[in-house]
Amino acid sequence: MVGIEGVVCVLKPPGMSSSDAVTDIRRVFNEKRVGHTGTLDPAAAGVLPVCLGRAARLFDFLVDKQKEYIAEIVFGAATDTEDATGKVIETSERRISKEELADVLSGFTGRIDQTPPIYSALNLNGVKLYKLARSGEVKDALESKKRSVDIFELELIGETGENRFLIRIVCSKGTYIRTLCRDIGVRIGCPAYMGFLLRTRSGSFTLDKAYSIAELAEMKENGTLSSAVVPMDRAIEHVPELRISDISRKNEQLLIHGAPIAYPGPEGKPMRIYLHDEFMGIGEIRDSMLRITVWLGDEAYQIKGMKISGTVIEHNHIGRKLGFPTANITGFKKQELPSEGVYATASELDGTVYPSVTSIGFNPTFGGKELTVETHIIGFDGDCRGKQLTVRFIKKLRGMIRFDSAKELSDRIALDAEEAKKLFADSKYTE
Repeated sequence: MVGIEGVVCVLKPPGMSSSDAVTDIRRVFNEKRVGHTGTLDPAAAGVLPVCLGRAARLFDFLVDKQKEYIAEIVFGAATDTEDATGKVIETSERRISKEELADVLSGFTGRIDQTPPIYSALNLNGVKLYKLARSGEVKDALESKKRSVDIFELELIGETGENRFLIRIVCSKGTYIRTLCRDIGVRIGCPAYMGFLLRTRSGSFTLDKAYSIAELAEMKENGTLSSAVVPMDRAIEHVPELRISDISRKNEQLLIHGAPIAYPGPEGKPMRIYLHDEFMGIGEIRDSMLRITVWLGDEAYQIKGMKISGTVIEHNHIGRKLGFPTANITGFKKQELPSEGVYATASELDGTVYPSVTSIGFNPTFGGKELTVETHIIGFDGDCRGKQLTVRFIKKLRGMIRFDSAKELSDRIALDAEEAKKLFADSKYTE
């Protein structure tokens, strides 16, 4: 079975970096291809959409969406990090009223310029700014990094204590709320820093639909983990859709394999492409020609007809030790391979076609360093070293997984082999 693909809305706690959250999600979902859609400060909490599997290809369609935050702004002190974790560098005894703050906030809506804090993840000559700040190599904000951002809404929620206020911000990507709090203090004439930050929305992903790492781990134990994942097409519902059902079989095949076909429609706009109501990915029409530019459909469509031929070579015999001897193949062209993973295949050896399971990848359970193609030929127990083997791909069973033990890997291969035999029996290769 192919791993879960889509977007999970993670509730990141304060004190955890976005990269740490990705690491935890990778472990929970047993998925190597994981990435977030925009860094959330380690000290902040809230919504962090994380892409699983091929959903990572949707990054460009998710990262530009609006963000919404609730922040506490604290007057009377400024810090070097512009938040509560930093060193105090300026103080004031002045007291700020709600009315005074509300009046100033109105001047921060619309397009504004920000000079990002030196304690940020921006790069300077290939090095993160916060690393340069910690080492003392960068001490002042860099005007060269100034950027324009959009503040769509800025609302005073209330007062949490003396000189402490809650504000709600709706803004564009790349907005530094810490810097916004600092600049509000500068405008009002009293040093300020961000007390805490909660991201309540990122695009269509909201706080009420976010899951903590602990909740996701529990769902995994209960077998309900997939219910936390938003399917890829739903994650980008803001992208217009194009549903196709009126093209020839030949054009269907051309479209599935990335070739352009003549098709009328709106030009130059990304669209969600559905073929016979099945989501296929993102496409565009240019010069009256439609092409799928980001393939997200069932990989079985694209591996149909794929095959490789090569010579069986001596290898490390890991498969035989697990009880599933494999033929390691070389001599094929790498561009002939489908993506990394485990596939149900049909293997032809000495004129006989066998059901088989083929693994393409780096053997993560045993720390493999090179890409290998290994085929377990079901029902064959002879010596095939030096012989030509042709492998035809039927269906992808799952992605590459790092198992905690050889026993777990062996048990999973047994399941893969059973599924491969069933798929082989229903395929054209038994005819």
